[in-house]
Amino acid sequence: MIKGCSKLQRLGAYIIDYIFILLLITLLGQIRFLNPTFDEYYETYDESMEMINNTNEEDIFKLLESEEYSLANYNLAKYSVSISIISIIVYLGYFVGFQKWNKNQTLGKKLFNIEVASIENTDVKWWQILLREIIIYNLIAEILYVILILFLNVNSYFMISNIILAISSLIFLINVILILFRKDGRGLHDLLAKTIVVEKDR
Repeated sequence: MIKGCSKLQRLGAYIIDYIFILLLITLLGQIRFLNPTFDEYYETYDESMEMINNTNEEDIFKLLESEEYSLANYNLAKYSVSISIISIIVYLGYFVGFQKWNKNQTLGKKLFNIEVASIENTDVKWWQILLREIIIYNLIAEILYVILILFLNVNSYFMISNIILAISSLIFLINVILILFRKDGRGLHDLLAKTIVVEKDR
């Protein structure tokens, strides 16, 4: 039986990768060519924050349920489509393309000397890396959010996106529980992709 790496190693690698990805997406999001609705997003964001700041504490729930506030949030989602697409591409490029090319290691995994391995003692396939990263980083939900905001009105968008959010949250919770309580540290993404994170032989 293949032994998984320590949970602290995985957590450390995750933090490093998350910081790197966040910085990269933030930098790309500043490029107006890639993110043409940058100004509209921040204008709408400021408007929604102004609504909150100008509302008394006892009326805050009325505001959150109001059509005006829902429309502002809908527009925020619409104006963030570009950054959502950038994020999806960056996640796939880094966690699938770069990780597979870099011998099953991201920068974080390399720093903590761990790698993705197949439980069948064979080379990790592209589909395995793709499947595990799609699940762990919730990329299917992100893609669905982009599609929904492009084609649905306010009410339909929030109704369906809330269902997707509930399912995604459940998957995330199951994943965390599995990683924490399984001896080999394999989450749902590893179980489905038939992979495990192990220490890399130096």
